[in-house]
Amino acid sequence: MNSHQFKRFFIATTLIATVSAIFFSCGGPPAVPVRPNTVPVTTALVTTATVPQNQRYPGLAVSPRMIKIDARVEGFLLKQGAPDGSVTKPDQVIYRIDPRSFEATLTAQEGSLVQAIAQRDYARKEMERNAPLVKTDAISQQDFDKLVASFETAEGQVITSQANVLSAKLNLSYCTMVSPFTGILGASKFFEGAVVGQINTTNLNSLVQIDPLWAEFSPSATEWPKYAALMAKGPVSATVTFDGNNNIKANGKIIFADNQVSTSTGTLMLRVEFTNPNLIFRPGVYVQVDVFLGEEPNVLVVPQDAVFARETNLYVWRVKADDTVETVQVKIIKKFGDMISLSDGVKLGDRIVVDGIQRLKPGAKISDVTQVPKPPETTAIEPTSASANAPGPTKISEPAKK
Repeated sequence: MNSHQFKRFFIATTLIATVSAIFFSCGGPPAVPVRPNTVPVTTALVTTATVPQNQRYPGLAVSPRMIKIDARVEGFLLKQGAPDGSVTKPDQVIYRIDPRSFEATLTAQEGSLVQAIAQRDYARKEMERNAPLVKTDAISQQDFDKLVASFETAEGQVITSQANVLSAKLNLSYCTMVSPFTGILGASKFFEGAVVGQINTTNLNSLVQIDPLWAEFSPSATEWPKYAALMAKGPVSATVTFDGNNNIKANGKIIFADNQVSTSTGTLMLRVEFTNPNLIFRPGVYVQVDVFLGEEPNVLVVPQDAVFARETNLYVWRVKADDTVETVQVKIIKKFGDMISLSDGVKLGDRIVVDGIQRLKPGAKISDVTQVPKPPETTAIEPTSASANAPGPTKISEPAKK
């Protein structure tokens, strides 16, 4: 062994000795972490509550009044008094057709009426003046009959002239088109300077009422007896929600039920009238209709976070007497607030896991980090509105797989 090899050997033996000293001075290898025997969770008790019975349906916003604004006389479109898309008020001028030719026609018809009245009055005087002469044979009966006929003809001409004047006034009034109600104007098809009132140029625009509005929805015909009983007691309230935006809502009430069931769908159309002060809802928009159908007492309820999904079923973790857990399949009635009402699977007073369900598996032992209260008495949950308690998507959590 040369000096270089000896030097390398000396360094290696020194390192081994140093590591060995450190190892034995620390009392052996480091301890392997011990997995805890329990899983910390929070729990809650299954309780009962008086639950509002709300039902949600898809619906469609419909205007109570939708009219077409048509030109009833032919002429030049002189003026558009309200811009497209504007909100009109009752009696507000929307369109005006050039009235001058119709004013001239009215003046001519009024002149004809004056002539007809003068001829009738003269014929009456001739008839009345000659009536005594018939008795003295100063004129013949035949000549007198001609005077009577002349008067009656003149009387008829007056009536005809009066009708012509009325017709001329109507045609003149048609030159001005006004809004019959508060509504929103659509897009104009013709503009100032166009000749309207001819074939294919009569329809100028459309006007729809949007406050109040209707929401039409169609529950199953089997539900009609329930609705009929509620409507017999008084107005049935409902909340209309803009489809896709739960922040846009309006309150209303059911005002109409159709007189027959649809044979193709087995449903009955109902109609809710609701206020639309901000004019956000428009006819034709899809909506959600939440109807308040009363309350049901003594319904089992659990926190929403306690329910999780496994494949197509819903479950909760139930804590047994020995603090181990088991899965219990449940059936949900509906969601309200942060609670869920159940129809099956658990019973009053059962202890269920609310937080920590992802770390559990059947038979796992839990340590409850919450103070579980005693089961309270049945309480009433007051709805703030029909939509506030409407059923919604269930928040679910996937448990840890075995």
